[in-house]
Amino acid sequence: MVTLHVAQLLEDEGFGTVDQDIFWEDMPLDSQGNPKDGIWIVPRGSALSRFQTTIQAFDIYSRYANKITGSKKLEAILQYIKDAYDEVCELPTVPPYSTTLYNEVRLRPVSGIENVGTDEQDKVVRVISAEIQYNIGEE
Repeated sequence: MVTLHVAQLLEDEGFGTVDQDIFWEDMPLDSQGNPKDGIWIVPRGSALSRFQTTIQAFDIYSRYANKITGSKKLEAILQYIKDAYDEVCELPTVPPYSTTLYNEVRLRPVSGIENVGTDEQDKVVRVISAEIQYNIGEE
């Protein structure tokens, strides 16, 4: 669930709003079953820990009707992660979904922007990869 907290961090940093244009785990669909514009965060398998710290890799996908908007959004998020590289912080909680305290957090970019193709509406989907190192505190 750490990636849900990353989604909340991105909202807190002004990149959008969770459940409106920042989503967790899957591509959001509208009432007609079509993909919504926005970004979504998906955890990936990675080494579980390094020393006492847990490591979680994740991807941030972007899909917007305007491909320039999507590219700029990912560029801004990538720059944020680069700027935060190796700075220690805590992730915000996401009540009522999760009150887990993730502390001693470090974000690290893993890849630049990749075009992974188009969706069924011919909208470009892009992705960046990052990892988060953290410890879990008391709830």
